Amino acid sequence: MVYVRKSVWANGGGFSDPILFWYAKGVGALKQKPLSDKTGWRFMAAVHGIDKNLWQQYGYYTPGETMPSQADQDLFWNQCQHQTWYFIPWHRGYVWSIEGLVRAEIVKQGGPADWAMPYWNYSDTQNPQARMLPPAFACKTLPDNSENPLYVAQRYGQGTLPLVLPAADVTLEALLQPRFTGTGAGALSGFGGLKTGFSHSGMVSGRLENHPHNIVHVDVGGENNMGPGLMSDPDTAGLDPIFWLHHANIDRLWMVWNSTPGHLNPTDAAWLNGPMDRKFVMPTVDGADYFYTPDEMQDTTAAPLNYIYDQQQASANVARMAAAPVARQAGTQAKGMAMEDEKPAELVGANAAKLSLVGVGAKTSVKLDSALSRKVTQSFKSMRTFAASSPTAGDATPTTSDHVLLNIENIRAARDAAVVDVYVNLPDGAKPEDRLDLLAGTIGFFGVRKASLPDQPHGGMGISEVFDITRIVENLEAEGTLAVDNLSIDLIPRKAVSEDAGITVERISVYRQEQ
Repeated sequence: MVYVRKSVWANGGGFSDPILFWYAKGVGALKQKPLSDKTGWRFMAAVHGIDKNLWQQYGYYTPGETMPSQADQDLFWNQCQHQTWYFIPWHRGYVWSIEGLVRAEIVKQGGPADWAMPYWNYSDTQNPQARMLPPAFACKTLPDNSENPLYVAQRYGQGTLPLVLPAADVTLEALLQPRFTGTGAGALSGFGGLKTGFSHSGMVSGRLENHPHNIVHVDVGGENNMGPGLMSDPDTAGLDPIFWLHHANIDRLWMVWNSTPGHLNPTDAAWLNGPMDRKFVMPTVDGADYFYTPDEMQDTTAAPLNYIYDQQQASANVARMAAAPVARQAGTQAKGMAMEDEKPAELVGANAAKLSLVGVGAKTSVKLDSALSRKVTQSFKSMRTFAASSPTAGDATPTTSDHVLLNIENIRAARDAAVVDVYVNLPDGAKPEDRLDLLAGTIGFFGVRKASLPDQPHGGMGISEVFDITRIVENLEAEGTLAVDNLSIDLIPRKAVSEDAGITVERISVYRQEQ
């Protein structure tokens, strides 16, 4: 049987939809299982990550309770892949595993044998309710007044109800990224992330992981004076039932990306076969250990995955917009240079010192190498000259402008849950919401706390983000307001940041990448 995953809003988002009613029943049954049970709710959440102090604080762990064997903990727990090119395929196997466990409990209770995990398409502009937390997750009780297993108290969002995701946080620019894998230091990280080994708390997110994945996590979880919401921290996120619908949608967006011409998964054996040092593994319904590779996650219609989405094709608008970067590569490829052979990024300049983010924001100046900066602006002028000439010759190859890339390096924090908007050359006194043309991107602090701990594989280096600011810099140059020797960068948090959040940025740099 091939299962069909449907939208959480297909039938109103509440318990009148049998998909959600039975999801609640299945989740409720899994929550009754002990932590030591590989097929239980808490065991599966710990596969993503576990912090016993946070779990105890929120009532999900009791000191002294029976734990899984140490062998099972070492094999399964703290396995989630973040800031890595394995992020998407690892999570596909993870959602598939919990889907099977929930379905088995549903069938035991007399529910439908074809039940499949729904997805939360918060980016659906045709649905005015799409960005709202579906009602089945917001009410405390089921229709029979029993406790609702889909409700958790630790969804703080922005502190107001109903919980609604900001429109800017669920846009899908990631689908326009033509490459799956980033090309290296200083350059864009690609749709799926940079080439890495096993990465439980890595450095640079891929475009899909950064936006909307990380930001939606934080927008749902948020924080209050008791600490982060469940969705805000990787070590608690899997405990929230909405987590799985969020990741089903991220998985669906991978399918959408793949359905766009020119968008291909890696063919590198290191991606196809997965990391050598720790294999991916999930529990099956019968408690067996299922080891898998990214290659085995590519075709969801094949066993053992056996599922499709009711909406998994790129819209005509997305396909048309995504085709533009591919078209710009055509001239390069015609000359015999593969897309993977793109030239490395070149450092243009950086700020002078570590930045601390406290209160309502921080500003810094990035000193640029004037000669390299002039190369960038000259490429913009050449592009405009070419566009103005309107060539009609069939063999004409457009001159492409350099890409300008803003790197926010080694972000560290004592806790997750912040959302920070990054602006370029924001005028003094200007309201950020009035100058969205200068918005470089947004950073969701999901996983920053863990990546900042010195005992992690990357030694507490934090995370880094890369934004393509070509459009912003090109517009500033065309307006005559771009200085060749510096850019000013503003980091503006959505909510004021306290000093004990410990947010620092080691360096902010600008790179150029010749096309």
